[in-house]
Amino acid sequence: MKKLTIALMATLAMGLAATTFAADNKAAPAPVNTAPAAAANTVTSAPRIGVIELGEVLKADPQMQALKKQLEAQFKPRMDKMTALQASLKSDSDKMSRDASVMSAADKTALNDKIGREQRDLTRMQQDYFQDAKTAQNEAMSKVLKRVDDVVAKVAKQQNLDLIFQRENVAYHSARVDITKAVIAQMKSAS
Repeated sequence: MKKLTIALMATLAMGLAATTFAADNKAAPAPVNTAPAAAANTVTSAPRIGVIELGEVLKADPQMQALKKQLEAQFKPRMDKMTALQASLKSDSDKMSRDASVMSAADKTALNDKIGREQRDLTRMQQDYFQDAKTAQNEAMSKVLKRVDDVVAKVAKQQNLDLIFQRENVAYHSARVDITKAVIAQMKSAS
């Protein structure tokens, strides 16, 4: 913006000097190009823009579906352990609630200790599970998103596009600029 302002001021100053010179010499003023010098360097055609719906691309991507199944299979045994521990904890808690009045002090203490251990174990298992699952998911997603970026770049080059926006970040777009189907087709053909 500053360069544009300077270029405009220089152009206006040259025009003013030419008019003053012409007035002093009693000649007609020379025509002055008042367009800024920066305009000569600008691109004459408008940039070509595309829009992509990333959610649709990820949903349709065969590799994404395979990774999802792989992660589910990888973490299923741990999920099953947590489910079993939750069931045991619930059973012991129900027993404590139901039978506390008829239990001996030693039995209450033993059951209460067991419930405490189960709660700590379950909390630790859940924290480890969610941390490991999130790490694995992030690693898988980074690979998928890298692949999506590569395919989007390829489609953009094929369609001679200069700029691609994600649909989530665009208030409106016409179907003419939507490249989602082309990206999905490329990803399916690359699988």
